[in-house]
Amino acid sequence: MQTISSWNSSRGAQDTRYGKYYATLLFSVAAIFLTSPLSGQTSKYIALTDQKAGDPRILVMDYGQKDWSADNPKAVIWSWRPADSGIPQAGWRLPTEAKLRNNVLWGGQWVAVCDSAGFMAVVSYPGKEVKWSLNAGSSSNVHGIELLPNGNVAAAASTGGWVRIYTSSQGPSSANYVQYNLPDAHNVLWDPQMQVLWALGGSKLVQLKIGGTVSEPTLTAVETETLSAGSGHDVAPKYGDPTKLMITSGDSTWFYDKVTKKETLHQRISGYKSINNQTSTGQMIETRPHASCKEDSWCTDVIEFFSPDDTRTRSGAAVYRARIWNADYQ
Repeated sequence: MQTISSWNSSRGAQDTRYGKYYATLLFSVAAIFLTSPLSGQTSKYIALTDQKAGDPRILVMDYGQKDWSADNPKAVIWSWRPADSGIPQAGWRLPTEAKLRNNVLWGGQWVAVCDSAGFMAVVSYPGKEVKWSLNAGSSSNVHGIELLPNGNVAAAASTGGWVRIYTSSQGPSSANYVQYNLPDAHNVLWDPQMQVLWALGGSKLVQLKIGGTVSEPTLTAVETETLSAGSGHDVAPKYGDPTKLMITSGDSTWFYDKVTKKETLHQRISGYKSINNQTSTGQMIETRPHASCKEDSWCTDVIEFFSPDDTRTRSGAAVYRARIWNADYQ
């Protein structure tokens, strides 16, 4: 089923559909604020994708602990590598993403992880039971992953230049996929209100519609926006405001309004690989290369926090992204 879809509809054909859509979106947003506990939710746990040579792993850290060094075992509340779930290590060398998600299909919470060397998996949290795993190969350079509500997985590969939907719902090693070509694809994010998959690659922010069936999905572009800045690295929800996304580029970070399609500059600082925020306080959590990390040009051992400003340091780590441990899509 390895098909490629690159359908691009005209803006004119979309106008009528989106007029109705925006009314629905605004209604949904109002309903969220009235019925959802999101506005009071805060996670003190933060996941790091640690690419430390010889021991790459996912580390879930407790922000409440000021000392994140290896000398303080209380700082790490959960860690994971493929061997913990009995999965072969092939393709596990440079982990790039870890997202916590609820899933009604399987029950409980699950972690979707990926690695630049090709490894992808979904494992239970905190039990580490493997639900699905696959090695896409190092030539793809997988940078982003998302667990969809139906049990399938969306993935983004920068060197491969693709976004794929894998039929992970169909078995622990299901390798079928549908593909949309997106140069320099770096991350994907499911939007349950809009029912689209956001994908970021280069200067393009794409809304992708997932159709077909769970075992034979289709993937088509509904709309593509060209952003002000290129070299997009992360697209994340702005927790507490479901009308907004947060985006990092090569030289800046931005807020993106999903309704008006307007960008607002947040920081004119280069190099941020990930961006997140706390729901109740709005505090931002970001990672960018730091001189104290010697393993490669993109790693850091310092996690930065803004408003209120703070830092945490994991000396000896080689972190790519830091991800707030929040199971909500937005």
